[in-house]
Amino acid sequence: MRGLRWPDAVLWVVLAVPLVPGAIGEPVELIAGLVLLTAAVLLFRRFPVWTLCALVAAAAVPALALVPTVTNPPWVWPFLAAGVFGFRAGRWAGDSVLVPLATVLLGGLPVSVLADGTARGGFGVLFGLYDWFLLVLIVLVVVLCPWLLGRYLRLRAEVAAAGLERAALLERARIARDMHDSLGHEWGLIALRAAALEVSPDLPERHRAAAGELRAGVAAATERLQEIIGVLGPRDERTDVAALVERAAAAGMDVEWTPAEPSPEAVERAVHRIVREGLTNAARHAPGAPVSVRVERLYASTTVTVANGPAVDTPGPPGGGNGLAALAEHARLLGGTLTTGQGDGGFTLVAELPHDARPANVGRPARRSLVRAARTPLLAGAAIAVLAMALYAAVGANNSLDPEVFEKIQLGTPRADVETRLPPFQILGDPERMLSDPPKGADCRYHWSREQTDEQLFFRLCFAADRLVHKEAVPRGAISGEAP
Repeated sequence: MRGLRWPDAVLWVVLAVPLVPGAIGEPVELIAGLVLLTAAVLLFRRFPVWTLCALVAAAAVPALALVPTVTNPPWVWPFLAAGVFGFRAGRWAGDSVLVPLATVLLGGLPVSVLADGTARGGFGVLFGLYDWFLLVLIVLVVVLCPWLLGRYLRLRAEVAAAGLERAALLERARIARDMHDSLGHEWGLIALRAAALEVSPDLPERHRAAAGELRAGVAAATERLQEIIGVLGPRDERTDVAALVERAAAAGMDVEWTPAEPSPEAVERAVHRIVREGLTNAARHAPGAPVSVRVERLYASTTVTVANGPAVDTPGPPGGGNGLAALAEHARLLGGTLTTGQGDGGFTLVAELPHDARPANVGRPARRSLVRAARTPLLAGAAIAVLAMALYAAVGANNSLDPEVFEKIQLGTPRADVETRLPPFQILGDPERMLSDPPKGADCRYHWSREQTDEQLFFRLCFAADRLVHKEAVPRGAISGEAP
């Protein structure tokens, strides 16, 4: 954990602002929300997907088991936070959140059915199922849509980086080809003429010697040209750092290796190159010294550290000094940094490589990838919406009470006798949250009025000790909105 960075601190403040006003007077909700927010901000860089799942779970439990989010502002906030972190997970985390989120949501189904079944009896099973359907649809809109947007931006960045890299490779190959075709040909002719002069009997000995030196110089220059062409040509595409470390260890180097999860392909190639150069430097300048190689992947970047202790054996001859400079330039072209330093007789090389690059005009491939990522949640959402509407229609067709039947029901009537006159289903919603408290210890049922008027929108009947102890016709003006 590298501590709280300033963007994380800003995010903490931005998300804390909507939480505090809604939780004033509710210290438990305020403290719980601030603790959850702090943990999410601190842990997201290490565990982006599971941090998002924890926020979704924090939003789901109150919605399914405690209070409806529409009437309790502090519990609306976890959905807001989950949406923000959903976008961040899509933007910076390479892993998909679909399976972990599906696991969390499926875990909420028995919670919802148990909570509503305990409170409402047999009808609570349907009520809990309907609540769970609504929660899934809310999560799909509030969390998955921001995640898909973030994933789209991430895919654009990755495709852009691949496009920039391919363009650079093609340009390097073009330069190498031009150098080979032009300079190689001309230098070949010069070497041929110099060789002819070297063996010519018409020239003095000193002139033939000079021609021989010219031919040798051209040959050396041609060899150097081939090396340059090799550098400009196709690059080392290897990314298996583990194999690189294993070869170094097999050669006798004392290497400690800490791997990480895979990064984007361009970053993996850079990591391989940096580790190879670091091991080469350690073998040349600090033979026999222990070397540690650590690759650490965060949500937006990968950090590579190669450190060695002081030399045990006699160091080898110094190199040309261009390796680290080339690495630093390569890291810079990727948008990252490379730093080196001495300490305790050893040497440390640290590179930080971002996972994204400046987007190019590559929207079409990114959109295709986005469609593939969105296909599963969209199909699941459509299926859930159809099931929710079917349940709503089935319950709605059998949850209305005739006003005449309601008037004939007398207080004190045994519950069993009353229930024989009531419809099989109740209102799918929480109208009790908008009304005055029922009699203490009473268990209430809610039914729409078959003939709805401003004076009687729905009915409430409450039972205690297996007898009807309270009945009322609720007018339209007694609630702020109609329950579903």
